[in-house]
Amino acid sequence: MRVFTDLGQVRTLLAGTKKWDRALQAIEAATRAPTGIAFSVGDSLTWRRIDAGERETDLVLRRRYQRVVHCLAGSVSIDVSRCTRPVGPYSDLNDRQAVSAVEGTRTTCVITAGQTVRVDIDEATRLVPSDDFDGVLLHLTVEGRSLPNK
Repeated sequence: MRVFTDLGQVRTLLAGTKKWDRALQAIEAATRAPTGIAFSVGDSLTWRRIDAGERETDLVLRRRYQRVVHCLAGSVSIDVSRCTRPVGPYSDLNDRQAVSAVEGTRTTCVITAGQTVRVDIDEATRLVPSDDFDGVLLHLTVEGRSLPNK
């Protein structure tokens, strides 16, 4: 997991590849998008604006897409664990597997307005937003450095 203090830091460290440039465009476009509607760039990037209703009950592990969370307002706690046990089967349809953290391996990161978190595919996460949270949830392919069909 990597926490970025602002979008300028994301640009400095990750911009210059199509997938991250498109991810930054999606974050900027989210301020004009309604909450809950999903958008995509092929199958390489999906994103949607989320709010406090996005509270998750399970830790979720993904295999094909990195999870990126950008906080527009309020705050969101993100529970993270690299050491997990499966609770259910992996679904190739939605790239999700519910897992539980191995005792003592879960950490919590809190981000506030302007901050961004990039979660690696070997990390399971659970979002716990504050009541005033407004943000963007992106799923960005881990395959290659670009969006070759775009």
